[in-house]
Amino acid sequence: MNPRVKALLKQVNSGKMETDKVRILHHIKKHPYTTLPEIERKLNMKHQTASARTSDLQDLGLIEESGEVKKGNSTHSYYKFQPDPNKQAKNAFERKKIKFSQWRKKGLSQFKDLINNDLIKELEVCTK
Repeated sequence: MNPRVKALLKQVNSGKMETDKVRILHHIKKHPYTTLPEIERKLNMKHQTASARTSDLQDLGLIEESGEVKKGNSTHSYYKFQPDPNKQAKNAFERKKIKFSQWRKKGLSQFKDLINNDLIKELEVCTK
């Protein structure tokens, strides 16, 4: 198990809520299928903080999106805790692939004139 994941889970299980990530993870474990606005409201967090820490937890594979709900003009994802370490690792890897693909697209479009053509081809191959 990833040492960062182990440390976060240890804090949640001990009841020590020392970081925003731990507070969010604890909340999602207690209230599965919660949305970002609910996290912001229940934990009294700014949107940017809640969004960033939720993203961090997704990067670690600890939480996953599980459907969405439409509220007014907005659509919000439901988040739930993923207790299985194998699924956590799979989630983290899939998330990393998505982020790499987004990074590659953005980088290639913004800096194409600065990147060697061989590197461009190599980057395109490794994301297919």
